Amino acid sequence: STAAFYHMTLSSSKMVDTKMKVSMILSFFVVFLAYKADAEQVPTILWSSQSYLQDLPPARAGHGVSPIDLQHDYLDKVITNHPQIIVLFIQDKLSLDDFSQYGDVYSDNSNGGLFSNMKASIDQSSSSLILSTELPSSGLHGNQVASYLERRVDGPVVPVERSLEEIGAGGTKLQLDKTCLVVVRLPGVEGSVEESLKNNNDIIGSVLKSLPKKADFTVLLTANRPSKVSVELPSHDSLSSGRRLLADLDDVDATSVTFINATTDSSCALYLFATGVTFVANDDPDKTVNLTAVDPNSQSLSCGNGTVVLNVKYNNVAGDKGTLKTLDMDMLFLVTKRRWALGNISVKYDYDYQGDPPETVRGSDVMSAKFMASPRKMSYHCDLPKFKVKSLDKDNKTRGIVTFTGFQIQPVDIVTGSFSEANECVGFFTAPIWMGLFTTIILTLILALAITMIMSLKTMDRFDDPKGKTISVNTAE
Repeated sequence: STAAFYHMTLSSSKMVDTKMKVSMILSFFVVFLAYKADAEQVPTILWSSQSYLQDLPPARAGHGVSPIDLQHDYLDKVITNHPQIIVLFIQDKLSLDDFSQYGDVYSDNSNGGLFSNMKASIDQSSSSLILSTELPSSGLHGNQVASYLERRVDGPVVPVERSLEEIGAGGTKLQLDKTCLVVVRLPGVEGSVEESLKNNNDIIGSVLKSLPKKADFTVLLTANRPSKVSVELPSHDSLSSGRRLLADLDDVDATSVTFINATTDSSCALYLFATGVTFVANDDPDKTVNLTAVDPNSQSLSCGNGTVVLNVKYNNVAGDKGTLKTLDMDMLFLVTKRRWALGNISVKYDYDYQGDPPETVRGSDVMSAKFMASPRKMSYHCDLPKFKVKSLDKDNKTRGIVTFTGFQIQPVDIVTGSFSEANECVGFFTAPIWMGLFTTIILTLILALAITMIMSLKTMDRFDDPKGKTISVNTAE
């Protein structure tokens, strides 16, 4: 979505050297293509009639700009360009995905869609900059930007709603020999999102057209918080390491997935998510119970001494050919300062099979995870996690296992109400790596064979002398 947004701004230069502008835009394209926008960041877009924005620090790949860095590295530089008019547009909710959805970015002759006035202004500007900024720990992002600028400009601070013509009617005038701040708080989304964005686009165009023609200006567009992004549950092939599977937990459809939120307090919380959960007895496909979207009868979480233990209990869950009377599952996590790991999963089960012949399956097993670990402040995701099962009942030949699909879990460091970036369960030898190794081995063998054939060539060791006796070679040699 962010790449699509930059497609909309590729034409934004007239007064800057073409090669420099293209280089800057391509660098931003690479930066934000690698970045996965999440629910804790909002866009901050700057453009100016001056070229100083191209000298500001570029955004780092995969990182949002913190509120402190935004103030010191960017806003302070904007204020030092004196005098000028700073226009700050604050929208209630906005995300980079909104530009790809409503900006008509996939058309070759796009005028910007519902952001047409902003695109037209960027096209006529001398420099522009697009940042993805992190939300402050408290307060609203746009309001904090406004407060920071208001305290530092030496000219008047003018709040407007529709057009700068209101300034004269109110008795307030811009002082063009100073740095003035015009704060425009755009209306929030009410009813149709398209209508709201269209209305805000008209307000942006009205304010920008009212700016004095000969005055230098810098325009900022940001938001107080990100717009809610619907959750899509992609396949394993479409997932990449470092993305957040759940952008907003409120968007999860509880009727089709399993989500467990075990929170004791701010320092002891665990999230578990799976697109499929199934109990299987004795590895028999007929003896299965689908636990997806089934709420546990009880769940508890305990934290301490470097461990986190999740206990989940299910009672009387009906399957196709039987009933899972009880399932008591304990998940043990080992936590250190740098990483966490899933130690094992203990399951106690009582399954009543009602097929032919009827059978009761009871037992206690331990499922050992294979390399299921992640650095702190990261979640773990695996489309098909694998476990090694060992029975705790020496005299009992029963076997019970809980399988997961689309599995994601995080037992520590949950601070934003959603999963952190995911550590994927992709092994070292992936399919592309095997293809590369086989190709290299085959080419190496061909090269070795060619070298061997070249080394086996023999040059003549006897030559004919025209003054001497003609050399005769025995065919037997």
